[in-house]
Amino acid sequence: MSIQKTSNNAIEEIKSKLSLSDVIHKYVNWDNKKSNPTRGTYWACCPFHSEKTASFTVDNQKNTYHCFGCNAHGDAFKFLMDKENIDFPEALRRLANMSGVNLPEKNNFDPVEKQKREILQNINEEAKRFFINELSKHENASVLDYLVKRGLTRDHIKQFEIGVTSKRGELVRHLNSCGYNDKQIFDAGLSAQNEDGEYYERFINRITFPINDKNGRIVAFGGRDFTNKAPAKYLNSPETILFQKKNIVYNYHNAKKISADQSQLIVCEGYFDCITLSVKGFNKSVATMGTSMSPAQIQLLWQLSNLPILCYDGDTAGVNAANRIIEIIFPILKPGFSMKFIFLPDGLDPDDLLKKRGKNEMDNLINNATPLIDLFWSHFITSSDFGTPEDRASIESQVNKMMDRIENIEVKRQYKLEIRDRLSAYWKSKSFESNRVFFKSNKKKPSAQLINKFRSDSEEDLISWQHSIFISSLIRYPELASEFMNEISLTELLDDRVVALKEHILKFVIENKTKNDQSILLVNHLKGLGYAGLIEMIEKSANGKIHINSSDEIDTEDIKAKFKNALEELKKQRLMNEIEAAKLSYYENATDINEKKIYDLKRELDDLKKRERVDHNQERQDEKKFDKWYEENKSRLQRKDIKS
Repeated sequence: MSIQKTSNNAIEEIKSKLSLSDVIHKYVNWDNKKSNPTRGTYWACCPFHSEKTASFTVDNQKNTYHCFGCNAHGDAFKFLMDKENIDFPEALRRLANMSGVNLPEKNNFDPVEKQKREILQNINEEAKRFFINELSKHENASVLDYLVKRGLTRDHIKQFEIGVTSKRGELVRHLNSCGYNDKQIFDAGLSAQNEDGEYYERFINRITFPINDKNGRIVAFGGRDFTNKAPAKYLNSPETILFQKKNIVYNYHNAKKISADQSQLIVCEGYFDCITLSVKGFNKSVATMGTSMSPAQIQLLWQLSNLPILCYDGDTAGVNAANRIIEIIFPILKPGFSMKFIFLPDGLDPDDLLKKRGKNEMDNLINNATPLIDLFWSHFITSSDFGTPEDRASIESQVNKMMDRIENIEVKRQYKLEIRDRLSAYWKSKSFESNRVFFKSNKKKPSAQLINKFRSDSEEDLISWQHSIFISSLIRYPELASEFMNEISLTELLDDRVVALKEHILKFVIENKTKNDQSILLVNHLKGLGYAGLIEMIEKSANGKIHINSSDEIDTEDIKAKFKNALEELKKQRLMNEIEAAKLSYYENATDINEKKIYDLKRELDDLKKRERVDHNQERQDEKKFDKWYEENKSRLQRKDIKS
């Protein structure tokens, strides 16, 4: 409000130089029959809610607009703030530019405060340069190697200005040498104080990520521990006059450079997730720096996209974090702005998903993202028992109470219409009847075997036959590695021992260009690395199963066909394990999302088995066709043999 009071003259001057219809016209199509330009009145379909007839009017004489459908009302500033999701200072700046009005300095301008902010800004900039320089030193080569293994090139590291801090005291000494005192370094959030009042550095043995405001100015740092000894893996700067976490979105300043039609906005939790998504093709990615999110952060996201997609882990914690967003976002929902949600497979972060399953899998998750209304529905409906009319009345009361928190009248009305229709259909549906019985009496605890399988470390040392066939094939016929490199890299292995062995095999085969008749060289190399016992175990595990057998005459096509079968078996094994884990997740939290996950995985497994049956049936049909042809021509062929 103080900004408005100090800018009254500028506001009136802007209004006198701009016609309200000129500000609004790019958002609507005027109704020529109802509009009267000579009187300065215009009519259009409302830009704030969906309608078929024009109920939105603009009056240039009064400098106001009004919608008789959703009651939207205001002047040019209010229109721009609501439509573009910006604050008043930004609306004032934009309209001043449109009208050519020069804005005066703020009356409450404090030169001392301005100087303090500039000093802290400069300290952070100097610290960033220091951290980046540290990463280039030989003693920190292992950290650089770690970043490269995470899939980052030197250009990526430079783009995101990643650095490192290791030795205690060096940053403070460096900043002191630049003329900054201990109190200023503390105020910048780069040091802390102990009980004796002594200063010590906040970031030690951490990979550093500069945090920028929406204009690209560095205001804080995030740090990831690389020793695996710190109590917290990630650490942020404390709140300062430059940095309030609730008002900042990581990588916002880069994402805002990308237009909405070029890329969808993906919102994740951490720095590495954001950076990985950005460099793997999802370049309009940002992070909230944690699972919690503030209304201010949501407003910032809406400035980048009217439908951001929030990315969470697919476990119970991820679903609960998404559900918390409902309470935060509902009061500020407005026409045209919402959110969608994607839930990653259990145990996978964006980096793991992209490495193991490829970009297409992430694209598929994005294309099938869960709308806010569906998340809201599943949160309330699948977590309750509706066996009696009183139960149904209770859940309807809870749902309505939550929807009453929506301040925008039109959005609230649409939500209530949608939920009313869903509830009406649900109470009558067979799905309700089956769910009612399920929740009342048939919900059984999973077997102890299933729970132990996924909640405790297995003591079983055997290698599965699927993994054994895969590895023994690569060892016996090394040329398969180059022939099926793409398929092998996308195949998810569930045994860490097999993963390590596979990497050694591929490395040796690629470096030495190993041929099939040189497999003994590969075996000796692996035994030299200490894998003799594991190889023996793999051979035992593969016995009795269909796998590639060694022979004097190698049928290359037969080898390839059988190896493809081995890859398919690994896919089936992975899917069956994920189905069992999904069942356990559903038992712990019976939501629509967890239920859908079971069905999606089952459908994927069924499709895989169906393709196998089709291929097998085709082979059988070919055999039958040949048998039929042979029977029809047998006598002729026999006569031909006799003559010859």
